[in-house]
Amino acid sequence: MCGICGIVNLKADVTVDRELLRRMNDIITHRGPDEDGFFVTDWVALAMRRLSIIDLSSGQQPIFNETRDQCIVFNGEIYNFLELRRELEIREHHFRTHSDTEVIIHAYEEWGDKCLTKLNGMFAFAIWDDRCRKLLIARDRVGKKPIYYHDSGAQILFGSEIKSLLECSAVPRKLNHHALNAYLTLGYVPAPQTLFEGIHKLPAGHYMTVQDGKVELVEYWDVPYQAARQTADDLIEQVYQLLADSIRARLISDVPLGAFLSGGIDSSVVVGLMSQFLDQPVNTYSVGFDNPEINELPYARAVAEHFQTNHHELPMSDCSPDLLEKLVWHSDEPVADPAAIPTFLVSRLARQTVKVVLTGEGSDELFGGYSYYSNQPAALAKGQILFEDLSRQWMPRSARIVNQLLGRSRYHARTIWNWSLPPAERMIAWVGIFSDDERRELNGAAFDLNDNPAKRAFADFYKRCRATDQLGRQMYTDFKVWLADDLLMKVDKMSMAASIEARCPYLDYRLVEFASSIPAELKIQGATSKFILRQAAKRILPNFILNRKKKTFDVPIEKWLKGSLRTLLLDTIHSGILAESSLFNQTYILGEMWHGLDANRDGVARQFWTLLHLGLWARIYQVSV
Repeated sequence: MCGICGIVNLKADVTVDRELLRRMNDIITHRGPDEDGFFVTDWVALAMRRLSIIDLSSGQQPIFNETRDQCIVFNGEIYNFLELRRELEIREHHFRTHSDTEVIIHAYEEWGDKCLTKLNGMFAFAIWDDRCRKLLIARDRVGKKPIYYHDSGAQILFGSEIKSLLECSAVPRKLNHHALNAYLTLGYVPAPQTLFEGIHKLPAGHYMTVQDGKVELVEYWDVPYQAARQTADDLIEQVYQLLADSIRARLISDVPLGAFLSGGIDSSVVVGLMSQFLDQPVNTYSVGFDNPEINELPYARAVAEHFQTNHHELPMSDCSPDLLEKLVWHSDEPVADPAAIPTFLVSRLARQTVKVVLTGEGSDELFGGYSYYSNQPAALAKGQILFEDLSRQWMPRSARIVNQLLGRSRYHARTIWNWSLPPAERMIAWVGIFSDDERRELNGAAFDLNDNPAKRAFADFYKRCRATDQLGRQMYTDFKVWLADDLLMKVDKMSMAASIEARCPYLDYRLVEFASSIPAELKIQGATSKFILRQAAKRILPNFILNRKKKTFDVPIEKWLKGSLRTLLLDTIHSGILAESSLFNQTYILGEMWHGLDANRDGVARQFWTLLHLGLWARIYQVSV
């Protein structure tokens, strides 16, 4: 696990700035505090920071092929590297280390860009091929490891974190006005855009080549969606075997490892299987709050006791301004997911005793775990469209009338009325931060509300999905947008801020591909979400865990915004980007929104949380508007 960065020239008269490369690398020391490495030529410069996990003594990067005309810097883990190594040795490749990094460079030497389809793991890496003067930058299938880039026309700068790119004074620290629409809708920005103008995310499952001054982006993987023909019992068996194999592969480590444990099904299955595979108690880590309504520590403690883990807990009562500002800096661009706070704190707790943790991310997107997946009329689920067509005509008007009668100026999208919307917009209505009506009040004069990258991303992925049922399309859209650009970004940035590696066994691409083939009626049965996974989990978990009702991981941001963060919130509203009258309507923010916060109106705390992250980010990174 590491952080990488680099520079490649697009024009012959441009030279590489070695001091810039060192600054780009030094600023991400938290991603790899153990050591660094550099490779510099007239054409390209590569650097990395290493968090040593596998082959501690000889896995230093950059790593070269035998003839030293190809080299790699790599962030991540390849879980099938031993199998690939054996295959490459049969093909007469010779290795000097025991690291997974060296396997990648030999795989590239053998198969070229197609080596990506051979790798099972999480990764972002850059390979310089001096034979043909080509740079290959790649990101793993599901987007576990991020990679950013900036194309100046003369050079391309890239890195695991945006802050590396900003070490170059020529990279503008300018607000991407187009992406701001998406951020206010979702609380994050879907790839390939970021909230920095001119800085892009390489999308998950893509690679980039830079050769002869030309830049090309290629998608090398997508979820296949081929309908399964097996019986339910066969599907349950295969899910169990694939998940067990995925967890077993993620236990490969030359340093101590553990697991995050919430007490829900997803993390409990991971801990249960780890307990079977390890010959010592699993190290488990949990964070909770002083409010018993949202505190999950008792559930996690019960699971830990059942599997006799070496359990560690961190009760949390408050969030300080200093902590929030620190995590906004680590996030690079604002990702206004409140769970980032406990994710960082539990990562820091775990780092005291281990370097690697397994987590439960991805299960809901694979097996149908979110509440709005099951909240659809039976007629629509069966493909009967009449109800939907009729509802589009009269439900929006009726919904607004009802809300007006109840004294609610906010349009509550999370009601039956949102069935009047097209499917992709319906999804945004369920998860959105600011509705169109609210953004019209907030900054409607500044932007074309119809030109929204968030809506376009949801609509594009919903349309391109190969699934034939609506549930499959919803889950695919969440997998490609929400999972990749919010949840996985949060886990990567917060775990790396604590210098710890997080592995996600549910996101093994083999399990992803197989889960996509499960029929919709076996993902959700009536009120039972994740039906197939629950059936597979019966081999592992006791009934008191299996029968526990799914609970959203709530974070008490409303309490913090009214308490420990209140002064910071007001200061941020009154200065910087949020005080720009050309962008934001302060009368609306300090009037109707503030009244809504005091009145505990549904959704308003999350809106202020989103604005607070935006304002802090713009100040910390000195972003111009």
